[in-house]
Amino acid sequence: MFGVEQGAGPKVVIDFEPIGKRLYASLGQTVMQAAQGLELFEHGIGAPCGGKGLCARCLVRLVHGKLSPLTLTEERGLTKEQIEHGYRLACQAKVAGPCKLEIPVASLVGRQQLKVEGCQANVAPDWCLERYLVTGIRTPTIHYPHSLWQQIEKFLKEEYNQTDLQVNMNLLRRTDPAHYGNKVCVVVSGKEIVAVTAPGSDYEPLGVAVDLGTTKIAAFLVKLETGEVIASEGILNPQIAYGEDVMSRLAYAMESEENANHLAAAAVNGINQLIDMLILHHNFGIEQVRQAVIAANTAMHHLLLGLPVKQLAMSPYIPVTTAPVETTGDTIGLRLGCQAKVYIVPPAGGFVGGDHVTMIQASGIDRLNSVTLGIDIGTNTEIVLAVNGRMTSCSCASGPAFEGAHIYHGMRAVNGAISYVELLNNGQEVVWQTIGGEKPIGFCGSGIIDAVAGLIRCGIIVANGRLNPDHVRVRAESGKPAEFVVVPKHDNGLDVDIVITQKDIGEIQLAKAAIASGISLLLKTQGINEADIDKVIVAGAFGSFLRLESAIAVGMLPNLPLERFAQVGNAAGTGAIMTLLSSKERCRAETIARKVEHIELAVLPEFKREFAKALKFSVL
Repeated sequence: MFGVEQGAGPKVVIDFEPIGKRLYASLGQTVMQAAQGLELFEHGIGAPCGGKGLCARCLVRLVHGKLSPLTLTEERGLTKEQIEHGYRLACQAKVAGPCKLEIPVASLVGRQQLKVEGCQANVAPDWCLERYLVTGIRTPTIHYPHSLWQQIEKFLKEEYNQTDLQVNMNLLRRTDPAHYGNKVCVVVSGKEIVAVTAPGSDYEPLGVAVDLGTTKIAAFLVKLETGEVIASEGILNPQIAYGEDVMSRLAYAMESEENANHLAAAAVNGINQLIDMLILHHNFGIEQVRQAVIAANTAMHHLLLGLPVKQLAMSPYIPVTTAPVETTGDTIGLRLGCQAKVYIVPPAGGFVGGDHVTMIQASGIDRLNSVTLGIDIGTNTEIVLAVNGRMTSCSCASGPAFEGAHIYHGMRAVNGAISYVELLNNGQEVVWQTIGGEKPIGFCGSGIIDAVAGLIRCGIIVANGRLNPDHVRVRAESGKPAEFVVVPKHDNGLDVDIVITQKDIGEIQLAKAAIASGISLLLKTQGINEADIDKVIVAGAFGSFLRLESAIAVGMLPNLPLERFAQVGNAAGTGAIMTLLSSKERCRAETIARKVEHIELAVLPEFKREFAKALKFSVL
């Protein structure tokens, strides 16, 4: 049953069903504020609008107990039926007493299908260590008052002419002088002693490459001397709790220094979680992690490092710096080995970040002689056009629609999400597949793109995006926007029909128009036509699962033969691995960042015209 927590301050118990989570919340907190401490956002309480009550995505249902009265925002954002059944917005409802809340089934995201692998990182590692066997170690006495470190220093100088070596305080603290007997193995990187081990022990230096994206964080554990990628892991970026798009997070950060610190801590905690997973699951020691490389979009870069973001959030969207940043793990709160170095890949400019630089690097766009278009599709889509060695790039605020956000029955790529749709018999029959083969409970990004593409092919959507109200599967009730029934309620895991609404189609129009207009303006900048493109490289997690035919049909990608396309997965992560392993590749990444010409679309006079033109669908 419910109760009041014993302890300081008024605290009450909140139970979340059906996930079986319990927390103690302060009276007056919003449900969202209380839930952040339990990381319930991984289970479905999302905040695409940054907790401002604009998206109505943080639904919970009051089973029993006490919350604050409905706010005006809730009355406007919730339907009459939702209010009658006890639904509330977690960002608006305040804790007024002990209560039990239910997270709706369509919001139970579970573990998202995260694509972390990319193209092969073919690079020769140049990170090397020197290992020295130090013998004749004696136990200090009053007649031989020399510590272990003094004896090591003397031996290395006399036997190997190694002088002025540095050792950090943490290694000094961790080294037990009596543990090694009369021999030790000293491991040196450059002028730094990075480890002291027993003779014969196989000390293996490790590195971590991180792709810090708006929606996900991917990390790769790498053997620095051989280049072998041991393991990879991915999680949702914990910053999603504060908004699903970069502008929501930047706005949140600008509200107060405390908010900015929350966002930095969320990113650091997410990376640390991945490092722990990689290290512990493979029986390595954290002291073996000597290097880390982080490739991030510009907003994530600034929020991680605690840089000012006001100038980035407003036109002309200028980063604080486009120089590479090298620091240590403990400086920014990462749990790595003693004084392990952290290298942050530089952004190219504006919202064209370091992850775009490493995508270009991994896919080799900077070295191709053909006309190549590279697209890293995500909440913030980045595009590069390479023509005769000249690279121009832009970023497009494509928004979180491709992640299922702002879609009426949208969801992330988890079990039960519709990932494939095919319309047959002029749209009278719908064939669908879900992730995990479970009953459908909503659409992920690839599923909604497939569905809209099918509606276009069948003529159920006209050029301006309006649904044909005369079609047998289109409902156009009086006073309500039209909607297309994809999965009737008797065939799905919900208690209502799964539909595509007119608003959903509008969201896809906005997202695809952002990308299409960006491509069009890059082509005009370099004076070429769509037909001149020899190769289109599609990167990113969403790009890996996307059906190219559907993306072309909705007008997101150029209408070119499929053989000109290549889907390369998480190329940004691959580029981060290359930068981790090789100083030459690090220099190459910095060269790419300097060489890329960044174009800010919003300041181009023709942008609005191109965007408006790209909103239309090409119907048969």
